[in-house]
Amino acid sequence: MRPVDVFSTLDGIWEGDFVGYDSTGRELYRIKARHSYRTVDGERQEARIEDTMPDGTVITGQGYNIAKQEADGSLSLLCVIEKSDGDRVEHRGTVSKAPDGVLQIVWHTDVPGRLEVFRELVRRVGGRWIYTIDGFGRYGDSVTVMAGRYAKVE
Repeated sequence: MRPVDVFSTLDGIWEGDFVGYDSTGRELYRIKARHSYRTVDGERQEARIEDTMPDGTVITGQGYNIAKQEADGSLSLLCVIEKSDGDRVEHRGTVSKAPDGVLQIVWHTDVPGRLEVFRELVRRVGGRWIYTIDGFGRYGDSVTVMAGRYAKVE
């Protein structure tokens, strides 16, 4: 098995909503998202995103997911996305099992002004592939709970 295979369930095009909530549960935003992923070699998967903001503004991004096999057999995961609005995100990840036993990736970032922890997983639900993101972020003094649900475009 190649290290990049940890991302293989993401290969393809995904569409859905990404929603943020404040610490009281009030919805802050709802983004229409289109993400595409394509494995390019044994360690790298290309990522492209297109997020349509509530005001109609479109933010695009491109980057990659990288998985490397460490000497102890574990995987070292990295996600880097450069966005058209100037934002650059870089997450480190680990593979674990979700409560129901499905494999998930837990991503995290901890840099000044930005702390994010979220999990991603793909599963079959009612005949469709669903890509799920659940997590939280702290941006300065503000806390946001995040949830994304995307269906695979067949």
